[in-house]
Amino acid sequence: MHNITKGACLGISFALTVGFTNSAVAQDNTDFLQQCPVRSPLFATTKLNPIKDLAPEAIGVRADAADIDSETTLASFTGNVQVQLNDQFLFTEQATVNQASGNINASGATQFTDGYVQVSSDNFRLNSGDNRAYLAGAQYQLQTTGAHGTAELLSISPEQVLLAGSTFTTCPTDQPAWQLSADEINLSEDEAWGEAWHAKFELFGVPVLYVPYINFPITDERKSGFLFPTVRSSQKNGFEFELPYYINIAPNQDATLTPRYMAERGLQMKAEYRTLTEGGSGQVNLAYLDNDDSLESDASRYLWRVEHEQSWSPSWRSYVNILDISDDDYLNDLGSQFAGRADAQLYRHARVDYHTDNAQVMLRAEDFEILGDYRSPYRTTPQLTTFFNWQDSPALEVNLFSELTHFRNQDNSNDYATRFHIEPAVKFAYEKPAYDVLSELRYSYTYYDQAASSSFNNTTLSENPSRSIPQFRLRGRLNLERDFAWGDQTYQQTLQPQIQYLYVPYRDQSDIGIYDSTLMQDDYQGLFRARRFSGLDRIADANQVTIGASTSIFNENAREMVRFSAGQIYYFDDSRVSLFDENSQIADDRSDLAFETRFRFNDRLFLNAAMQYDMEQNNTRKSQTAVEYRIDESNLIQFSHRQVTNILNDDIEQLGLQTVYQVKANWQVAANWFYDLEQKRTNDALLALQYNDCCWAIRVSAYRRINRNLELQATDPMNRQPEFDTGVSVQFIIKGLGSDNSNLFELIEQSLFGYRHPFYLSN
Repeated sequence: MHNITKGACLGISFALTVGFTNSAVAQDNTDFLQQCPVRSPLFATTKLNPIKDLAPEAIGVRADAADIDSETTLASFTGNVQVQLNDQFLFTEQATVNQASGNINASGATQFTDGYVQVSSDNFRLNSGDNRAYLAGAQYQLQTTGAHGTAELLSISPEQVLLAGSTFTTCPTDQPAWQLSADEINLSEDEAWGEAWHAKFELFGVPVLYVPYINFPITDERKSGFLFPTVRSSQKNGFEFELPYYINIAPNQDATLTPRYMAERGLQMKAEYRTLTEGGSGQVNLAYLDNDDSLESDASRYLWRVEHEQSWSPSWRSYVNILDISDDDYLNDLGSQFAGRADAQLYRHARVDYHTDNAQVMLRAEDFEILGDYRSPYRTTPQLTTFFNWQDSPALEVNLFSELTHFRNQDNSNDYATRFHIEPAVKFAYEKPAYDVLSELRYSYTYYDQAASSSFNNTTLSENPSRSIPQFRLRGRLNLERDFAWGDQTYQQTLQPQIQYLYVPYRDQSDIGIYDSTLMQDDYQGLFRARRFSGLDRIADANQVTIGASTSIFNENAREMVRFSAGQIYYFDDSRVSLFDENSQIADDRSDLAFETRFRFNDRLFLNAAMQYDMEQNNTRKSQTAVEYRIDESNLIQFSHRQVTNILNDDIEQLGLQTVYQVKANWQVAANWFYDLEQKRTNDALLALQYNDCCWAIRVSAYRRINRNLELQATDPMNRQPEFDTGVSVQFIIKGLGSDNSNLFELIEQSLFGYRHPFYLSN
């Protein structure tokens, strides 16, 4: 079978907001604000010189000359006229005040401000009866946001600004890239939103869209309304259109409803509900496609997710995170922000925790759903764990761990088990600045009530097996340090050699099912663990010594610049306890040699590497290396190399490149590229280029990645030829009418191989 390349998709997102709220979509304008100029006030307000002791509703005037007619109650003022009424100020060269009605008229160039809006106009009229001012031929600017525009006639009251024959934009330049022009615009100061009737949306002076009515935010406050519509096209989904509607339910609650039309699949409805509680927060997400037209079956496809965390008191807290999908290919076909296309499983869990200084109690239920035609793991329904510790002196500690867990197979209700485990321990720790010693003695007892058969290894199990195992561990470390000078700088080097002896006697555990145990990673830190397997179904026998050392170099500010660690385990006896086969047993005299190194060359350049080297076979079993140049959280370049041998009889070796970089003030590029050296192919590639202006942004991106078709793997598991998905998208973003989704870093985080910090390559 030949490699299949999906047809290129072209996605165009026209970012127009109708009734937008910034709380609905995350907004990050940090770079935008740094590179964009702050719009200067329409006119200087430093010349404001309020008249002192002016009574409310009284009109105060300053001028070079005045002519007051006592019979007509008219007062005329000329030359540097300043009129004050409450918080409203008018500056002009000629003004007339009717002392009886309180009306004010000014002709010629005038300037007006009320603390909310500044206006320059050809004339001015104030009707003090309804406290409304009228200005013709006006230019205006909102003082708090910098939004500005023009109006043939502008009407101002304390709560409202009405503009007739007007324009509106948040671009700080005098020739804005975009603006709204409308017959009428209403700006409400109290509601923090604006409305426009018979509006035209103009880009670079060219009208591109007409809407009879539109409302938009003028501050960061939330408001119900439509969010960004998205229009795209692809061969997989056909023509696609999304129009989210945001609902501001209450100060601590909101919701978003999103119809998503896909020409090849049908209409999908998506919903999101968010809430804040006293000490917690929660979110519910739903997505439902009644009938996927692209499939032969009539089955509906859905996704639902519930997440909530709550702190009930200083000692009690809870957390729930549950995600479910209708079929294994849902993520690959329809996508989701809560799981990646490369995810092999869904993890669901709920827990309640109780903590005090000497006690920890946890009640938990968890479930793994494996995507694809693979063995289903056991559900934990539920698990109760307790941990109590007593420490009368700094050196001596006594603790007690216990666990009661019920496991049940997801596909076979007759395959289940209940496990009880109790483990008292005594620790003696003696610490001095130059050295420390830890001795630990544990005794674990485990009892099972399990079904007579297991779907994992097709063996007959004992119904009520039990296991008692003591464990002894002794570890000693030296803490050495020295100061030295290199060039003009002084440094401190530390050296910490350590040795550990571990003894665990052998117990036959073949009559116990495997419910939550797996082999843990043998990195440098893992060499000094007390157990080789996670969970409690297998406790490996051990009679071994671990030797290792770690050295670091710190600068004058106590910042670690270099670290190098190396260690190895020497086995006195073979370890006979295994998981599913004999590959997890140990018959060698020593383990792989584990290395770890970190370099911090300066505040921007880092290197991290880890390796496990087989001394018997003289080859590298596992290695990972990353070099990263990071200017800040949004500008970085990372090169990586990963290698693993003998994984399901295959070797994996991969080169990677990830970058998000601001080339110039307005240009930003993002890319990732992962190349399989064994298969001689690119597994994941992305290239995006973005132009980011103060008022708008345009993003062009192209990708090519392996398409995870789990149905094909189930029907033809021996097929070694992957499918590839290739696409191109264009997104146009308007700033100021909604959120600024201009950060390219999220693109590489959402790729098949997401970004990893070089110090945490295994995350």
